[in-house]
Amino acid sequence: MTTDVEIAPKLGQIPEDRLNFLAGGGEMGALMRVYPWETTPLGAPESWPQSLRTSVRLLLNTRHPMFIWWGPELIQFYNDAYRQTMGPERHPSALGQRGRECWEEIWPIIGPQIELVMKGEGATWHEDALVPVTRHGKREDVWWTYGYSPIDDETKVGGVGGVLVVCNDVTAQHRAMEALRASQERFQLALDAGVVGVWDWHIPEDRVYTDEKIARLYGVDPAQAATGAPMRTFTDHIHPGDFARVERDIETAVRTGGEFSCEYRLLQWDETVRWVLARGYCLRDDKGQPTRFPGAAVDITERKEAEEHRELLANELNHRVKNLMATVQAIANQSLREGTTLDAARAAFGGRLKALANAQDVLMGGRGVGAADLGDVIKVAIEPFAEDASRFRVDGGHVRLGPRSTLAVAMATHELCTNAAKYGALSQHGGQVEITWRTVPSPKGDQLELRWAESGGPTVVAPARKGFGARLVEHGLAAQLGGEVHLVYEPYGVVCTVRAPLKSLEQDFASTT
Repeated sequence: MTTDVEIAPKLGQIPEDRLNFLAGGGEMGALMRVYPWETTPLGAPESWPQSLRTSVRLLLNTRHPMFIWWGPELIQFYNDAYRQTMGPERHPSALGQRGRECWEEIWPIIGPQIELVMKGEGATWHEDALVPVTRHGKREDVWWTYGYSPIDDETKVGGVGGVLVVCNDVTAQHRAMEALRASQERFQLALDAGVVGVWDWHIPEDRVYTDEKIARLYGVDPAQAATGAPMRTFTDHIHPGDFARVERDIETAVRTGGEFSCEYRLLQWDETVRWVLARGYCLRDDKGQPTRFPGAAVDITERKEAEEHRELLANELNHRVKNLMATVQAIANQSLREGTTLDAARAAFGGRLKALANAQDVLMGGRGVGAADLGDVIKVAIEPFAEDASRFRVDGGHVRLGPRSTLAVAMATHELCTNAAKYGALSQHGGQVEITWRTVPSPKGDQLELRWAESGGPTVVAPARKGFGARLVEHGLAAQLGGEVHLVYEPYGVVCTVRAPLKSLEQDFASTT
């Protein structure tokens, strides 16, 4: 690198007051002072127009990256700050070089902008603009914020002698913003996919600030939540069964400065219930006082419903295995009662086991994949329990059931048969079960009315506590059919009445055809 000490003799050959504008400027100032300007269209520095001298002086004495193109050939000047943005391919050869020769690779981008300024049509401004350059042997994507301004020269056509460039390489900032934008997009995708929302509780003012998703989930006006609402506005919508536990966990986190993690239910405006998982932590000031409590909440309703369904299936499986064993025992007792030959008992037992297997096939959906007739479903379900034709009377018209309804009716019928075989009409000789159904009109559409009625069995006494089987018939069947189920323990026998809209029974069938 050439230094001021090395070029001092050459400076001494030119009157000092004529070259004051080239003083200072670090490395680039030194290079300019020794450059053979006489070999360029500009000529010796002492002959340069005043506007160029002033611009060069400004360029050399600022720490902002600056660049000058001068004259029709666009002879180049630049300072130390701009030099930092260049690679060895152009520095120091770019000094005094013609602009088009130096920047041929990006001339389609910058050429029209320079031409506009040189024609006297004004200045340009570009913010965060991509202008690739070759540096250190490779072409790089570089983002710039820069402006091209005219340098006046009254002796030139149009009054413009050159272009002053003030610029900044903002590549690092651009990439940081792109990374932040991508992170925000991923975060928003997570919010949208998981129904996630964030909150920030400012504890001293008791103001909770949330996004729209959290506000709607907690039944709070989004506009109020955006400007801050008391914590009680949000906790008022927590299910009464969970309220005390959640309040206790919040108070513990505030008191200890620890983390908060809690699953609880929220009551919605339409009286439905949503499950949320809320997590946050309490921040404290220098004096140990709680200041803020930021956190996030996720709607986990589907997960909770899946967990409850798995638990129901596990309980149901356990219950059904016990009932199945009881049914097999009942079949064995019926087949092997006194007066029956061994061959006859073996044939009866085998036949009934086969019928039980057919019923199990219906219960597990083997025959309910497409659709089924209500009469067929009931006949298969009762088959293992029918000693003879007199035990059951089945009567009703043609009703199509979808897969879900098929399984629900088969399960409920099997459950009623099992209970009747254990404790009711089918537990003793002479007992009967009447199963009838009909279609009745309703303001909301036709409904199915299905009735199970036992008679001829032991005197019935309502149980003090309903077991899993009774709950499965009353609540499970009602939920699956979208209707009502009433289970009544009359002295002469159990009576179960089901009312459900035909549309609900056939809906899942219609969707498969």
